[in-house]
Amino acid sequence: MLLNCTVENCENKLVKRNGINGVIFHRLPWDDLELLDKWLKALKIKKCNTSHYMTVCSEHFTENDYKRSPSGVKLTDLLHGAVPTIFTDNSKPQTSFFTYRRKSNDLGHLFAKQSEIRTRENNDPVCFVPNCRTPTGLPLYNFPFGDKRLLHIWSKRTGLSTMYDTDLYLNITICKSHFHDNCFHENSMQLKPYAIPSIDLIDYSGPPDNCCLITSLYSEENSVMTNTGDRTWGWLGSTEAFGRLPEPNEFIVIPKSQIHCEKYANSTQAAHCLIYAESNEKVFGIYNPRASILMQLRYDGYFGFPGGLIDSGEDFVTAVNREMAEEMNLDTTIHSVSHDDHVISHWSEKKNLALHFYKLKVKMTELIEIEKRALLARDYGSEVLGTIRIPLYTLGDHYRGFPVFLKHNFIGCSKEQLIAALSSLNILTPEEIQLALNAHSKNV
Repeated sequence: MLLNCTVENCENKLVKRNGINGVIFHRLPWDDLELLDKWLKALKIKKCNTSHYMTVCSEHFTENDYKRSPSGVKLTDLLHGAVPTIFTDNSKPQTSFFTYRRKSNDLGHLFAKQSEIRTRENNDPVCFVPNCRTPTGLPLYNFPFGDKRLLHIWSKRTGLSTMYDTDLYLNITICKSHFHDNCFHENSMQLKPYAIPSIDLIDYSGPPDNCCLITSLYSEENSVMTNTGDRTWGWLGSTEAFGRLPEPNEFIVIPKSQIHCEKYANSTQAAHCLIYAESNEKVFGIYNPRASILMQLRYDGYFGFPGGLIDSGEDFVTAVNREMAEEMNLDTTIHSVSHDDHVISHWSEKKNLALHFYKLKVKMTELIEIEKRALLARDYGSEVLGTIRIPLYTLGDHYRGFPVFLKHNFIGCSKEQLIAALSSLNILTPEEIQLALNAHSKNV
């Protein structure tokens, strides 16, 4: 579908030139109702007249509204809290109802609009990576429109992460200079399956061979599995190292006063949250768990807490609230964490990864509602395969129940995070926790 700016009398459509020098379109911030109200006030639009397809172009935002790469290059993502403020005589906030007419499912009209996409003066298509000047004759590759997961990482790495209308990607290309040699079949310019751009990208600063096609991630011997995706990483390869089982004592506790020290601040950051409710309702009329705590079964088979990596420009609290909205469908206008909810932080020098842990206390009736809403979360069925409650009791053999649960595999240091929360919240005593950790199946 074509993108049109919502601002009245603004005639910008699609993206006529490349990246930062061109026009970028931003969706209304539907995931942040408070920020959405500020946008609508600036645009003078009533909420009842809005559509999820409405966008505002970059000409109505200031330079300071955008994120920057570590080298200072302007990215295409807005900073959290940015609001459109620039309205010229020819473009002003909406004063009348905005009508959106959805295009036909026939995509033929998109190809007719090819001339509107960034091109050379002679109308030949060029690389869409910001600031790239494609040499004449260098091969160009279409975005993987048929694989939405692969498309997501291509767009993210090339600085196009705010363009959510996937039909747009039918008309843009990326040149060969942004792919590692391992991305191509031998003696060929044809890209291998799951090839990902990794060179000279303003929104990616990782190693150039992190294109998911190196021997440890992909090989021709495993290609027989590509019809199911088994034994390959796809776009998940860019972060799979964070999910590897940690070595003993790999994660150390970061003193709260040092969380923002350069040593830890320069690491990759992630934030997670324990959602719990106090409860004295006995299980089977026998066991008093004292609380109900939610964890998740992740896509990689590990147990963990809702949360994830912190995006550029986000603080820890903003990130963990966003992640809970995505993974748990949590209504953050009702339930959200603050800086005061911090429990503990850990750091892995090996992974160069800092993990920050928060708590969110709710009522038991609210926890049940959160469990129900989680089934409708955006990430349910992909990143999250299920929400579980922890059995905070031990059965008669001194092993089944909580001790067995602790024998499972947990992502990162989430087991240590759980133990720290149980102790600091006085849900279990240190002695009870130690008994569970020391329990052995020989008692069964």
